[in-house]
Amino acid sequence: TGWLLEQAALRGHTALDADQVRTALGGRGVTDPAAAVQHAIAEGVVLVFQDGPEETEEAQEAAVEEEPAAPVEVLLGLDRYALAEESLADGLARLVNGGDKDADWSQAASAASSPSAAELIRAAAAHGLVAHT
Repeated sequence: TGWLLEQAALRGHTALDADQVRTALGGRGVTDPAAAVQHAIAEGVVLVFQDGPEETEEAQEAAVEEEPAAPVEVLLGLDRYALAEESLADGLARLVNGGDKDADWSQAASAASSPSAAELIRAAAAHGLVAHT
């Protein structure tokens, strides 16, 4: 299980659907893929995540009264990648929420050396986090 997740991570997939992992293990000759996954989870090699829509508390209460929620996808991932992604998400959240929201960057944008530099300055002024490519 850990080896499969490691190979997936090398391809850029740090979490895989639990059913896909069990299917892949069966394809590699593992006689009881479900038991292999459970063993990896019990040993702490693999972490379990539930991937579903994030809902507000009011939406959750309304959903209880109406109809059952859609099934939640169960994902498996290696602990080191999960912790790294969580740390990255926390850092990005701090960047998004940081900075002086009232700062006036219009003078810097108008003095920029090119239109793309001015656009980047305006984007950075409007948002705490900007991905520039």
